[in-house]
Amino acid sequence: MPEPSGNEWQEACLQASRELHPERRMAVVERLRHIVRKETHRFGSLRVDFANAEVKRKGNLVSLSNLEFRLLRYLIEQEGALVSREELLRAVWGYDKRAFTRTVDVHISSLRQKIERDPSRPKLILTVKGEGYRFAGYKFRSGQRDT
Repeated sequence: MPEPSGNEWQEACLQASRELHPERRMAVVERLRHIVRKETHRFGSLRVDFANAEVKRKGNLVSLSNLEFRLLRYLIEQEGALVSREELLRAVWGYDKRAFTRTVDVHISSLRQKIERDPSRPKLILTVKGEGYRFAGYKFRSGQRDT
């Protein structure tokens, strides 16, 4: 399946808002659903395939644990948004109570070692001091910059 263009979802939103016929509007909404829920994501030289639970960097397979893959997937799904450690503990680890732990930080560090070009200067998984993390893959979607 071809990768949608960066503006494809915006164009589909505009088309849906202008479409007066209900069936055609629903067809555009369905197209939007597929764009938003796509299974393969590219961020410069990094390719993440949700359907096959596979990550490649510069064409080489990156070995992630199941937990690391779930963590990366969650961050990608929340792309651009601030995600707190507590939210990650609930969503990825399944903790239902507030926990004081460095588990998230250790796993983020491990994930950075595997997917970032320079883990000491991350470009994809950013730390928001005292708050949590932000996945900044949107900066690399056009493929013009390398991760």
